[in-house]
Amino acid sequence: MRALPFVLSLATRVGAAAAQDAPPISEAPEVDTSVLKTASHKSSFVDIFASAFVGDGLRLNNPYRLATVLGHTAQSLSRTAPYTDIGVAIAFGDPTRTANGLSLRVSVALEGVPQSVLTPSYIVLHRFTDCAAYARAGAAIVVSPDATWGFEGAAGGIWFARAGIGLVAEVVGDLFYGAGTREAGQPTYPVLSGQGGLWLSWEALP
Repeated sequence: MRALPFVLSLATRVGAAAAQDAPPISEAPEVDTSVLKTASHKSSFVDIFASAFVGDGLRLNNPYRLATVLGHTAQSLSRTAPYTDIGVAIAFGDPTRTANGLSLRVSVALEGVPQSVLTPSYIVLHRFTDCAAYARAGAAIVVSPDATWGFEGAAGGIWFARAGIGLVAEVVGDLFYGAGTREAGQPTYPVLSGQGGLWLSWEALP
């Protein structure tokens, strides 16, 4: 029993020495939140789109052979024939910032003079939570009835009812070149159109 105080004292000294010799507990490293935010964005991806529209427009200059004349003469403002527009597109980048790509559209008149237009264009897309906005610009190539060409620019908005299925509306402006007349050697025909339809998208990492 006399040895008990000695053993307790020795154990206390050994424990204190071990506590002094133990390395300090390091603090948890700080997390760089900017890195996490950057990682939350896709640095590279491919998004493939398909679209289908129905639209109508106004021809603003010399609108002969069109469905409905809105003025008193054939040279007045006229409504173009309703048409359908089918397209595909591919974009690269993070759409929550800006995605860039290429688009190809085919438009076909649904009544009146048969006409088809092929439009390759450059497209820029920005995606929000459940909607998106985009703009595109390119060449408008009239394949039939008379071959000619022009320029096309458009802007649209998409509301996604599901992740890859959306309703879309688009405003389109065209400027076509026509055959020469007595009044003008190289006349131009501006057309302003509005169209609505369905937008499908499929996203994949490269």
